[in-house]
Amino acid sequence: MSPDDKKINQETSLTRLTSRLGQTVTLEGNLTGHEDLEIQGTFSGLIDLTLHDLTIGKTAIVKSEAVKAKNLFLYGQLEGKVRAERVVISDTGHFTGDIVTCKISVQNGAKFRGTIKISKDYQP
Repeated sequence: MSPDDKKINQETSLTRLTSRLGQTVTLEGNLTGHEDLEIQGTFSGLIDLTLHDLTIGKTAIVKSEAVKAKNLFLYGQLEGKVRAERVVISDTGHFTGDIVTCKISVQNGAKFRGTIKISKDYQP
């Protein structure tokens, strides 16, 4: 490996990668990955980003029997079961379902219907 290749690998490992499903994208199925994900469109299915962040944007509509993420940032609509170390539901967020998390923040104006179980340790 050349010195330039080593430098690129080091820079890539320091930079956090984020994938994005755009506002006009509709996807059904199982989603897994090893990078952060931002959803702006419509998704239905399982999401497994155990060690990475999931952001559900204002325009997103997500239905999932199981969402696993290191951190979940909800600005849009999510219906399902969530397991994450930290969950943040913004003032524009709409959540229906069950959450298991170590830390949760529900901002004033958010809509929440479901259960929350606080866990000491995040175990993916």
